[in-house]
Amino acid sequence: MKTFLVILVLAFTGTIAAFSQELHLVVNNKPLNDVLRSLPIETSFDDKALSQYQITVNKTFESPQTALGFLLQDKPFGFNNINGVYVIVPRTIKTAESPAVEAKRLYAFSGIIKDAENGERLPYAYVAAYGKSVLTDEAGYFSFLTEEKGNQPVQVRYLGYQAQDTTLSPGLHEISLQSAVVSMNEIIVSPAPAAMLLQSGIRPGEIRVNHQVAQYIPGSVDNTVFNLVRMMPGVRASGEPSEDLIVWGSNRGESKITYDGYTLFGIKNYNDHIGSVNPYMVKDIRILKGGYGSAYGGRTGAVTEITGIDGYFHGPSVKANVSNYTVNLFASTPLTEKLTVSAAYRQTFYNLYSTENVDFSGKQNSMQAYSDIYIKPDYHFRDANFKLSGKAFRHDTYYLSLYGADDNFKYSVKQPDEYDLNASEKNRQYGGAASYKRIWENGAVTKITTTFSRLTSLLDNLTIVGNKKPTTEDVNHLDNEVQEIAVKLKHDFSIGTRNKIQVGAEWLRYRVSLNNLWEERGKPTAYVNDHILLGKIALNAGVRVDMLRHKLYVQPRLSGAYNMTEELSATASWGVYNQFLTRTAYQYDDSGIQTIWSMADSTFTKAFHTTAGIAYSKNGLLVSLEGYYKIAKNGQFFLDNTVYTMDNTIVGADLFAKKQIGDHTLYGSYSINRLSKPNSELSHEIKVGGIGAFDPFYFSLSYVYGTGFAYISTGGHRHGQSDRKGPHSSEHTGDSEDMYSRFDLSASYRTHVKKVQLQAGVSLLNVFDTKNIKYNYQVSGQNAVTNIFTKATPFTPTVFFALSF
Repeated sequence: MKTFLVILVLAFTGTIAAFSQELHLVVNNKPLNDVLRSLPIETSFDDKALSQYQITVNKTFESPQTALGFLLQDKPFGFNNINGVYVIVPRTIKTAESPAVEAKRLYAFSGIIKDAENGERLPYAYVAAYGKSVLTDEAGYFSFLTEEKGNQPVQVRYLGYQAQDTTLSPGLHEISLQSAVVSMNEIIVSPAPAAMLLQSGIRPGEIRVNHQVAQYIPGSVDNTVFNLVRMMPGVRASGEPSEDLIVWGSNRGESKITYDGYTLFGIKNYNDHIGSVNPYMVKDIRILKGGYGSAYGGRTGAVTEITGIDGYFHGPSVKANVSNYTVNLFASTPLTEKLTVSAAYRQTFYNLYSTENVDFSGKQNSMQAYSDIYIKPDYHFRDANFKLSGKAFRHDTYYLSLYGADDNFKYSVKQPDEYDLNASEKNRQYGGAASYKRIWENGAVTKITTTFSRLTSLLDNLTIVGNKKPTTEDVNHLDNEVQEIAVKLKHDFSIGTRNKIQVGAEWLRYRVSLNNLWEERGKPTAYVNDHILLGKIALNAGVRVDMLRHKLYVQPRLSGAYNMTEELSATASWGVYNQFLTRTAYQYDDSGIQTIWSMADSTFTKAFHTTAGIAYSKNGLLVSLEGYYKIAKNGQFFLDNTVYTMDNTIVGADLFAKKQIGDHTLYGSYSINRLSKPNSELSHEIKVGGIGAFDPFYFSLSYVYGTGFAYISTGGHRHGQSDRKGPHSSEHTGDSEDMYSRFDLSASYRTHVKKVQLQAGVSLLNVFDTKNIKYNYQVSGQNAVTNIFTKATPFTPTVFFALSF
């Protein structure tokens, strides 16, 4: 057998020669860490501690392991072989005269959780260690300190992945998880170790969405984010408010959606067929319904945090999806070993609604005071994503994420001798973020992020009342722009074994304009949060301070979770939340109403959240109940052609149940909600769904029934009519309960042809063609007031074919 020779040169001063199993080491005055790094074995050690020792040697060893022992024999270090990796750890040196007493010290354990197949870092995974639990951050990183010497057993869980038990030595590690069999693991209220849904967290009011299952539930494959989110308890599906996220009775614009850190202000998106976030670019979806910590701000409602993919470092990947409405293309490829690029593009290739302009010419005019017209608007959409993701040094990461989208919406309605209405709206959203994350040797993490987001909305409306000829005065033009620029810095570190601290600072610059009248303001922010681990109890105490116009606004927040048993846990939270950028109704003519973004004046929006929940999980059964009490101040509502500023009290509860039966899942929820203003209304929403996994065939269904959403379910349905007797005022009690009902079915098939993954499926949306209402525009003619509605999703068959390799 031939002898294989390897020669390594160490900075021109040392060499290693290996003959068969023997190793000849020649080193002249080199740091110990550099010498160990050159050995032909995998090692893990404290780089700073070992760099203090200089090595000079010229010797032949039987093996690299023998050389390692020789190099450490007179040093205060030993080593352990863990799965082929030689971990170098400190040891106590005792003398015969005075036995040394080992000083009490803390040991740092840290790691990065990844997908075993594509290397994607898994955000907010659940790591259980030494009787406590920690969550990874948005980049899959975790750390903890312990006084216990030696290796520590840990268990790692993540939605849609198989749990892994392993043993860690002090230092930084990478842990890879294998994807599990598809099932509907969506949410958790608290961390019950018996459940797969653990890592949705130890925080109250939190929903974790397993985006991997989205492609199997009813709806368009091009809008899996919205399809998933609408089925979550507490997130309203009635009225299909896809332009706004309405959670726990929040008003329009009070909830926030972010992607890779930048804000998505929302495009019109009148239908379920396509969503404002490309599913190919999504890795994790996290919804904070309320009671969230001091790291989040800017809204008084919910926060949805969408984490984008890192991209493919192992090789190029291409995905494509074509349906009877849209086309979606995705590609990702590594540029170097530490840099990858990903891009995606979507577009409608014909009008989603089969445009129907309404014309009553030649028909007998209706003399009724009110009439309803249902239209199908002309609607087109397209968007594009681009992302660079990279690695620096040993474990630092960075990314650049860019996004652009626009949609066009228009319709026409004509009734002779009454009115002629032509309206069009164009929305364009831009967004981007650049971020760098530094992992320090002691387990601390520093992250700096710069974000940019802008939404431009252009509305042109021509309304002719009667038979007069149109003039330039009859054309209403509305130009609304909202822009946000931010720089964010946060630092996470541990104090002892029980306290994980996060401190952060932000600088935001808002700009809003309406028809060339603009306003711009800066808002510095600082916050601190202490995550306290007390065995079965975990507490989060923090405070957020905003400064606007040289005035400080303090927002204290407190939450906790208590694991009573492995199966039963409870959560609670309380907090104060301020919002200075608001969305309000704006009347641009006698009958035209549009919601616009604007800066709050002295009466900014403010809310107080109080939540409490309990959850039970065992043997595939999860039952959770969470209640909330919210006080919202200075909310803006449009009633009787007037914008009212009102305080509101919102009380509600979400009951959720899920049962895992083999690979199949059944789930359901009931949400109840009472608002005191602007209408005293009690609303209910029932959601039921299921997924049957008969690999390679998958079947699913979903049903939503809602009632009692009198005000915001249809953007003001039956409100503001000119001859209604008496004003609404702030004490109006709504006399309408608009019901919503929708039943969906889907089936899909998956297979592999060599390295190509193929999937085909069909969804039937609104199987019973229920006439739900989505959008309302009101026009007053000479003799009648007409409500013009665009339909929510009618009976819609969707067929898709997707491939990836």
